[in-house]
Amino acid sequence: MSDRNVIQVPIGGIATARNPGVLTTLLGSCVGLVLQDLRNQVAALAHVVRPNGKGAGMGPGYFADQAAANARDLLLQAGADPRHLLARLAGGGRMVRTGVDIGARNAAALKEECYRLGMTFGGHVDGPVDGGCFLVVETATGKVSVRPLVAGGADDGAWRQLRQDLEGPK
Repeated sequence: MSDRNVIQVPIGGIATARNPGVLTTLLGSCVGLVLQDLRNQVAALAHVVRPNGKGAGMGPGYFADQAAANARDLLLQAGADPRHLLARLAGGGRMVRTGVDIGARNAAALKEECYRLGMTFGGHVDGPVDGGCFLVVETATGKVSVRPLVAGGADDGAWRQLRQDLEGPK
């Protein structure tokens, strides 16, 4: 049985994990904000839906202008050293060809907030333009990976398979 704890972050949510934890979420036009202290092997993942705004019950990671500070604070509470924070972004695919590119707006707002908060920015991995993806953050290695969804989408079976792949045989 694997000792890794796999945590699924919901829409607008934020979660933290220490080694040997794994954080994962499902993204489309939303952006995953990954904050890490690689030395202490602790990470936070926020599922960001909109660049800014206010809304009761939306979750601490819903709006980019609040998610970066909220994730940073939770990460510090989990044992991260503020001098070693690395911010990375993933996802933000353009799911609809017409209208506003919300993924790009989310990413730009998050990047600006990370710089404003004094965090080192480590880059952005774009999500697929033709569908969603799973974002996986491994605390033991610091690895952040994006796995495209299979043609069938993300149903409960896809989540179970991802979890089994991450946790290993029981």
